[in-house]
Amino acid sequence: MKFAPFRLSKHRETKQSIRRMGGVRVDRILIIQDSPSINAMLKFRLEAGGFSVETAETGEAGIEKAKARQYQLILLDYNLPGLNGNEVCRILRVEDIARNTPIVFMSAKDEDKLSQLTKEAGADGYIGLPFEGKKFFEKIAGFLKTRKA
Repeated sequence: MKFAPFRLSKHRETKQSIRRMGGVRVDRILIIQDSPSINAMLKFRLEAGGFSVETAETGEAGIEKAKARQYQLILLDYNLPGLNGNEVCRILRVEDIARNTPIVFMSAKDEDKLSQLTKEAGADGYIGLPFEGKKFFEKIAGFLKTRKA
């Protein structure tokens, strides 16, 4: 039996009820980004794409959320105030909070610099700002596939 695709933004069910809908698995993404407007835009786009999304506006809050629940992907702003993205990534890896979860930096830094920072921090990749619709979802799908492999 096939089920019609659905978009989380158009449904008000709880995450648990959505997961039970015909056995459909919903990937959960944590966004750690200090800009409320960027958080809202990313959350809207990802939920419209069928993902379950939670946000945190500080590195500390993001670490606490990652300790409390398992995510399939963490999108992490490199330029956070307080604990920056590099420090947050290292804590998530060293304390074994997100050992099998892809951590992806988001930043407007140039690509070479961001690539170097990603490797140094132990992140799995990066997405440069600004986000382009189709390419953004292709990158998200790619990071989710690497986790499942």
